[in-house]
Amino acid sequence: MTLDRDWNATWTSAAAAVHGAVSYTDKKHLSLVDVMGYTGHAFRMNIDPGAINAAGPTSFPGGYILRRNLCNLGFTSCLADPAAPIPPEKAERALALVQDSIDRGVPAISFDLFTPEFGLIYGYDDEAQLLYCKDKAKDGTLPYTRFAEPKIDLLFVTTISESLPHSKYEMLRMALDMIIDHARGREWTHVFERRFAQGLDGYDAWIAVMERRCADEHGNAFNTAVIADAREFAARFLLDLSFRWDGSNIVERQVRQMAAEAARHYELAAAAFAELRLMFPFPDGGQPKDGRTADRAIEWLREAKEAEAQGIAVLEKLHLFMKAYYSEIWVN
Repeated sequence: MTLDRDWNATWTSAAAAVHGAVSYTDKKHLSLVDVMGYTGHAFRMNIDPGAINAAGPTSFPGGYILRRNLCNLGFTSCLADPAAPIPPEKAERALALVQDSIDRGVPAISFDLFTPEFGLIYGYDDEAQLLYCKDKAKDGTLPYTRFAEPKIDLLFVTTISESLPHSKYEMLRMALDMIIDHARGREWTHVFERRFAQGLDGYDAWIAVMERRCADEHGNAFNTAVIADAREFAARFLLDLSFRWDGSNIVERQVRQMAAEAARHYELAAAAFAELRLMFPFPDGGQPKDGRTADRAIEWLREAKEAEAQGIAVLEKLHLFMKAYYSEIWVN
C-alpha cells in the first residue's frame, strides 16, 4: 500500500479536536500523525456487536480517554461532564471553564456541538450570548442556551491546563500503555459500562455480524472509513518513529527496530481496510448483507486482524522494554 495521502485530516474527530487545541500551545510542533499515535486513536477499534452501529467510534468515556490523551502529550486538563438534567450552576461552571480556556488562548474540546462528534469551542460573545465553535459539520455560532441544554444527555467539555516537560521516552511509554490496553480489551472497562467490542475483540464481533448478514449499511461504512483512516495513521506513526529516533543509544535502537517491524504489520492491516473501504463506501454503504460481499469482507477482516495481532505483539515487546531498559548483550 501507499502512505501518500493528506496527513492533516482524519476521520477520528477526538484526535482532530485534541490536535486543534494542542496547536495553540507550546507543543504546536506536534503533527496530527503524532497526536493520532501518542493518544492511541490510530490503534482504536470500538465495534457494536449488534449491527456495527455508527456510534461505535465515539462510544467511549470521553472525559477519561481525552484526559489520558492530553496527559500522554504532556498536559494536565480540566473536565466538565454533568449528566442530564443539567443544573444551571453546573452549566455555568462548564461555560466558565470554556471561557477561561479561550481567555488563555486555547480552544476548549467539546462533543455534539453541531453533530455527534468531537469539536472545538474557540471563541465567545457574552453580550450576544454566543459561542464560536467548529466540528466536522460546521464552523459557526452556538447560543449559550443550546450549550447548556445539549441534545445528548451529557454536557462534555475538556480543556488544557498546564504543559508538562514530558520526554519522548515518557510519551511513547504512556502511548503504548493505552494502545496495548485497548487492543487487549482492558482500556476503560473499570470506568464505563462496555457494550462494544474493543480492540482485537472488535474483529471477532465484526465478523460475527457479517456472518449473520445483519450489518447496518451506514454504520458499517462509517466504521470502515474511520478504522481504515486510523490504521493508515498507525502505520505512518510507527514508520516515523523508525526514522526519527536516531539510534544513538540502546533505547533509540530498539525503538527504531521494533517500530519498523510493527509498521510493516500495520501497513498490511491498513491495506486490508483499504479494500473494505472500497466495498463499503461512505455514506452509501455498499451491500454488507449480500452473502458473497459479506464473505469477502470476512476474509479481509481476518487478514487485518492477523496483521494487527502481529503488530500488537511487537508493540508489547517494545512496551516491556520501555518500562525497564536493559543493556545490550554481545555474543561472540
